Amino acid sequence: MIIKDIPINIPLTDSLSLKIPFSECRILDERLTSQTAIYYESLDAVDCELFPPKPITIVRNGITVRIGLAEIPIFNNETKEKKQTKFINLTVSTKLLKHRYFEGINKETVKQLYYEFIGFNVFYCSFTTFLQGYLSDVDICINRYADTPAIFLDALNTLYNQTGTKQKHLHLVNEVQNIGLSFNKRQHAKPSLPFIKLYHKEMELYSKSAEFYNTYLFPHYGQQVKNLTRIEVTIKNYAHKERLKKFKILPQFKTLEEYLEFTEKDLYNVVVFSINSYIENAVRQKAPNLSPTDHLIYELIQNCVIKGYDHKTLLTIVESFKGTTTESTSVAHSRMRKKITDLFDLLIHKDVKIESKARYNAHVLEYLKFLNFKL
Repeated sequence: MIIKDIPINIPLTDSLSLKIPFSECRILDERLTSQTAIYYESLDAVDCELFPPKPITIVRNGITVRIGLAEIPIFNNETKEKKQTKFINLTVSTKLLKHRYFEGINKETVKQLYYEFIGFNVFYCSFTTFLQGYLSDVDICINRYADTPAIFLDALNTLYNQTGTKQKHLHLVNEVQNIGLSFNKRQHAKPSLPFIKLYHKEMELYSKSAEFYNTYLFPHYGQQVKNLTRIEVTIKNYAHKERLKKFKILPQFKTLEEYLEFTEKDLYNVVVFSINSYIENAVRQKAPNLSPTDHLIYELIQNCVIKGYDHKTLLTIVESFKGTTTESTSVAHSRMRKKITDLFDLLIHKDVKIESKARYNAHVLEYLKFLNFKL
C-alpha cells in the first residue's frame, strides 16, 4: 500500500452529508425503516406508542458512521411544485478512508467510500446513484504547519482581534490538549456568518481521535503530524450555496458528482471568502503633524502593518532603490531605513494595538499569508 504524505496548504474535502433517493436503494437492514418503541427493562414491558425510525450508528476503531432517513422538499419539474421526498441520509467522513485519511474526499477516493457504506450491509445502491446523492454540510479543510503551539495561538488571537463587532460569534480555546478558534456554532451558522474552525490537528489526533490515529495513522504519520494545524469551513445548505454563487465564489451544485468537479482553487476561494466574512477593517490612527511626504509614508506604513508586514519586511523595500553610484546607493539606503524606522516607531508607540500587531506580525504573517487575509 502506497501511503501519501499529508497535503499542506492544499484544500481538501473532510466530510459531508449525502442524501440518496430512497426509491433507488434496496434496504438490507430493516432497523433503518422500522418504527421504534420504548422498552422498560425493570417492568419487562414495551410502550405501545411508536416513534419514527432511529438512525443506525456504527462505531469501529474511532470511526463513527450514521445512516438514517430524511425527508426534504424537492422541486418537481413536471408539477412545478415541491414534494416531500424520502432519502437515505449518510454522514460521509474521510475517516472511512482509514490509511488514506489525509487524501480527502475526491474523485480518486470516492469509490472506496462507496464500498465502505455498501459493506455495512444496511442498504444497497449503485455507484451512479451514490454519486447523484444531494450534498449539504460540506466541510472543506486546509492543513498547515505552525512552528509552535504558541505561534498558532498568536495567529488565532490576531484573527480574533480583527473581527470587530462580529467578535461575539467567536470562541477562542486555549487548553492543554486543545487550542482553537471557532467562528459561530455549526447549528447557528448562516450564509453570511458561516461555521469555521481552526484547531491544532496534532493535539486533536492525540486526544479526541486517539483510537483512530493509533489504528490507521501511526507510525507512518508520527512525524508528519508534529505541529500540524487545520482550518475547516462548512458549506451548510442551499441558501449558503446560493450566496457563494451570487459572489462568484463557487457555482451552484446539488450532487456529489457535480461537487467533485471543483478544483483546489475553487475550494481555496471558499475558505478565504468565508473567513473574510468576519474580518472588519481596523480603525486607522491619525497621523501626527508631519510633512506631506512623511504623512504619505506614515499612512503607507500603517497600511502595511494592518495587512501583516513587520519592521524587517518593510526595510526590504529599501533594497529596490539604486543610485547612480555604489556610494550614493548606500547613503540613500541608510537614510531610507532611518525614515522607515522613525515613522514605524511613531506608529506603534501611538497605539497599543498597533504595537502588539507589529510584534506578532513576523510569525503570524508567516502562518496566515497563504490564506490571503484582508487584514
